[in-house]
Amino acid sequence: MAKVTGPLMSLSASGSVGKTLVFSKWGGRPYVRQLVTPMNPKSTDQNSVRSVLGTIAKACRAVLTSAKDVATGHPGSQFFQDAVAAAPSGQSWISYLQKVLNAEFAGLVSAYSAATAEHSIYESHGESIGLADFVDKAGVTHTAGEQLFLLASFAVSYLGYTGFVAGAIGATTGELTTFDTYVNTTA
Repeated sequence: MAKVTGPLMSLSASGSVGKTLVFSKWGGRPYVRQLVTPMNPKSTDQNSVRSVLGTIAKACRAVLTSAKDVATGHPGSQFFQDAVAAAPSGQSWISYLQKVLNAEFAGLVSAYSAATAEHSIYESHGESIGLADFVDKAGVTHTAGEQLFLLASFAVSYLGYTGFVAGAIGATTGELTTFDTYVNTTA
C-alpha cells in the first residue's frame, strides 16, 4: 500500500499501488516506476552457463592482478598484463577470458579428462598457487588442476604463451612451474 502526503497534490509517496507502480525517493527526489519482479530462471541452460562462468571465475582467482599485487608499481603477473593487452577495447581481461573459455569449455574439460597422465602434475601445481576444487551448479567437481589447465589453454591460444613444448595438454613439471610464475608472480 502506498503512503502519500498531500494525496491530491501528490507531494510525496512511498510504497506500491496495485502491484503495478512503486513510489520512492532517490537522492532526495521522489520518483515513480513500474513494479518489476526480477526473474531468476533455474533452467538447465542457465545453470549450465552459471557452472561454466563459476568455474572460470574460480580459476581466475590464481591470477595475480594489479589490485592484488603488493610490489612497487602494482603491475600484476605477466599473465594478467598479457590478458589486459589482449582484451578488445572496452572489455575487461576477465570478461574476455570468460567469453573465450565459455565457448571452448566443454572441449577443454573433455581434453583434460582424457589426459590422465597430466592430472597429478596439474593438480599439485593448481593447489600450490591457491586453486581449490569447485563444485558447480550441476554438482560436477572441477578440480584445481582442471582450472589451471583452463588458464594454460587460454594462455597458449590467446596470449601467445610459448612455455609448453607440446602444448598445455602435454605439460611437464618444469613447464608448469614456469607457468605458475607467469600466472601468479609479479612480472
